[in-house]
Amino acid sequence: MAHWHQALAYAILGRRLLDLSQQDQPDVRALARTLSAEQQLSASVEALRGNGTWPVQVPSDLMVGLGSAQFLAALGALVQDLGLDQHGTRFAVDRPANADERRLLGEVPPHHSG
Repeated sequence: MAHWHQALAYAILGRRLLDLSQQDQPDVRALARTLSAEQQLSASVEALRGNGTWPVQVPSDLMVGLGSAQFLAALGALVQDLGLDQHGTRFAVDRPANADERRLLGEVPPHHSG
């Protein structure tokens, strides 16, 4: 089990929500419903955006077992479900690619001639 919802919530809010359980896969819609109940959701996001720190880099202990591509896809879906993607935000991982990610980046589909 992984900390999908805790990691995704941290990227959005910049803080841990300890009441979120562990999941094998993220349930973006359920998490969006939970986060929508946060009183200060919009204000928190706007403050983080204003500081240039949104989405927030997730601590490594919450990312254990989460693939970067899957995490970024889930984060993008969550941002859309929450209605926070007003500016076409693109997400980037603020760290060097690991060995698996470098391998994937080096692979090209058979129809792609480099």
